[in-house]
Formats: sequence, C-alpha cells, structure tokens
Amino acid sequence: MRVNSLIAAAGLTILLGLGGCGGSDDEAAAPAATTAAPAAAAADDCGAALAEIKASLTGMGAVTSVDVPSCDKAVVSTSLGADEGDLAAGLCQNAANEAGPHGVAAVSVVSADGKELATGTDPASCKPTA
Repeated sequence: MRVNSLIAAAGLTILLGLGGCGGSDDEAAAPAATTAAPAAAAADDCGAALAEIKASLTGMGAVTSVDVPSCDKAVVSTSLGADEGDLAAGLCQNAANEAGPHGVAAVSVVSADGKELATGTDPASCKPTA
C-alpha cells in the first residue's frame, strides 16, 4: 500500500512539474510582451510629432491648440473664421513639414467653431477645404 502511495505522489509531482514549465500559458504570454514594445514606441513617436508640430506653429497667433490623437492625423485648432481658408492652408503647410517625417499622414486645420478649413497630407497638398 505504501509503495502505491509513493508512486502516486511521484506521478502527481511529475505532472504538476510539467504543467508549470513551458506550457501553452508561457507561449501565449510571449507575443503580448513583444507587442507592447511597438505600442510604446508609437506613443513616443506621436509625442515627438506633437512637439515638433507645435514648435513649427509657435508665434502664429491664430493657433489655439495642436493635437495628434491617433498618431496618424494632426489637428490644429485655431481662432480663425470660416472665410480664412488661405491662412489655414499656410498653417497646414507648416504643420505638414513636421508631421510627415514623424509618420503623421495628414494635417487638418479647424476654425474656432470646429469646421475644417484646410487639410493636406504634405505641404504641397495643403489646401483650403471650401
């Protein structure tokens, strides 16, 4: 009887030991660890883009804020009115000069009431929207 208990205890120890080492749980955790690094890098790039775009618009009185909410589009909020699309296009060009090298694909300049005044994917494409 005692021999059977020892064999059963040894078998249980081996099974528990195998389940805790290198099982599918460890394999599933590894990809999550590798995907976290690119997300952090993207956030850093987005912050750099935001800082550079803001710097390119420093001293331009119409700019009220700059946001890069998803790292693929910069939104420049202004105090401009609906009839100031040409000024907005100039702001778009300045912002796009800095946005492109940081992976930000588009720039949108909006008026004081939130309407888009100009948009572009690079300085040459920044045009008034209406």
